[in-house]
Amino acid sequence: MCIPSTLAAIFLLAATIFAAPNQANAWGKFGHLTVCDLAYRNFTKITRDQLNKLFEIKTGGIDVKGKGKLPDRHYTSFNLGCLEEDELPRKHPEDHFINVDRTTQAILNNECPANGECILSGVGRDFDILKDTSKSNQDRVFALMALGHWIGDIHQPLHVSFADDRGGNAIDAKVDGKCGTSKIRPDNLHAVWDNCLLEAGLFERVRQRADFKKTWGPRTITYRAVDTLQANTSLTEEKSLVGTDPWEWANESYEITLSPDVLYCIKVGNACQYSATKAAYHQGDEKRFQPISQAYLAAYEKTAQDRVKKAGFRLAHIVNLALDPSYTEPVQNSTQAP
Repeated sequence: MCIPSTLAAIFLLAATIFAAPNQANAWGKFGHLTVCDLAYRNFTKITRDQLNKLFEIKTGGIDVKGKGKLPDRHYTSFNLGCLEEDELPRKHPEDHFINVDRTTQAILNNECPANGECILSGVGRDFDILKDTSKSNQDRVFALMALGHWIGDIHQPLHVSFADDRGGNAIDAKVDGKCGTSKIRPDNLHAVWDNCLLEAGLFERVRQRADFKKTWGPRTITYRAVDTLQANTSLTEEKSLVGTDPWEWANESYEITLSPDVLYCIKVGNACQYSATKAAYHQGDEKRFQPISQAYLAAYEKTAQDRVKKAGFRLAHIVNLALDPSYTEPVQNSTQAP
């Protein structure tokens, strides 16, 4: 993987927290957990040993003092930590998106638009903290959890988008029918991509398995979904996924965002407008309404699944590069084809 000198990273460990409701969480809670679990399954033994040391597992875990208005946390294992950055109040709200001008045609480098802050700067900042062994374990744990979250965010297409409509949060939407058999009911386009597409596709396929048990909770469904992603991704494919940089992952997302069939923006001249008659959304404006058909879900659920898969393998690669000195490229997982 061609990572800039300020990038190469590790990731997150456990938390006993959950994302706050009605928030714009990239992928939602269980999409992020899918990324995290897939990454963990592809960590080397050396990487896992280093994570255990960082989280002080032998002494019962690490106590991390809350920053700002966040409460103190106690972490003991690699699990839910990637949700930390979706706790309110967020520590780095600007890092959840890459907000570009509506005339931007592509993401071309690791620089944030207008020299500001974005997911890309968050990755660089938190990697630098994480790799600095002179920092406290507490600081490194916070950086680790944030970094894992950023890798998930950068793969959600509508997190590489336009600030005025908050990546589709200001586009009202209603799904015709259900998101699979889940109880998810998104009310805006961003939420369709955060939750509905995965529920209608990746997670619904788990619910339709012959061995599915009604007693399986959402986390079990997530773990079984990761089983499938792991088994269906060959080592050859995995190696092809990790050989690029974060800005290229952002550009992959942005290409999806700009696709006319995604229904996020309308191409007018060299800009992608909020609507056919309105260049951008302004607070207080009447919001655009976008109906979402079952055909839309069928067309894009595999796209959402693919983005989550890429995020998981790429996160594993970054973590291994940072923590395992002997690691150079992905190695075959026991359930993986060559």
